Amino acid sequence: MMTRPSLFLLALLMSSGVEAKEKPRPVVIESANQSVAAPPADQAQIIFVEPINKIQGMFPIAIYELDGDKRTLLAVSWWKGKTVALLPPGKHVLFATPGGLGHIMEANVEAGKRYYVLLRFIYANGFQMRPLRTAGASEYRTTSPDFAKWIHETRWVEKTPEAEVFFAQERVQKAMNTGQQTAVNNWQAKTAAEAAELTLNPEDAVAE
Repeated sequence: MMTRPSLFLLALLMSSGVEAKEKPRPVVIESANQSVAAPPADQAQIIFVEPINKIQGMFPIAIYELDGDKRTLLAVSWWKGKTVALLPPGKHVLFATPGGLGHIMEANVEAGKRYYVLLRFIYANGFQMRPLRTAGASEYRTTSPDFAKWIHETRWVEKTPEAEVFFAQERVQKAMNTGQQTAVNNWQAKTAAEAAELTLNPEDAVAE
């Protein structure tokens, strides 16, 4: 069952193709280079992994950094994909959305370090960003058998210039404004323990 925001995004995609009388250009594609460079010395590297199937991952996932009311598009993910976002060291608030609904994750990252985040599909509620820990008993960790499977079964994807154009459309922005406010409200309603589970920490960096 599609949620109303997802149906809204699908209508936008379809209408954009009708207006242009041609197949709309994709906002995310498979990368030509199926490898990833080491983290830059002056930035943190966050790898988002989306291991779900094509049906659940029908819509591209836009990943933003939030700064007050400002949204900056960092990356776009897709089904059976993994993608990279670079951030300066320090604290950040991230927002992931397929268009209209979404989830918040806070991150406190260090330069020159690599981190992993799972884009976890939640039925009728978008994609939750789950920090993958490097230690502990959580099922969301880089030492679990699932992690190795996720990395093996996903391919590198990247956003296209069309992503900036599509997600900047006024109709899309209105839907995202509503989704962002709901996501922020949900985040603020979390307990300290719940927020901690969804916060990426410096010690979550993987050894290179």
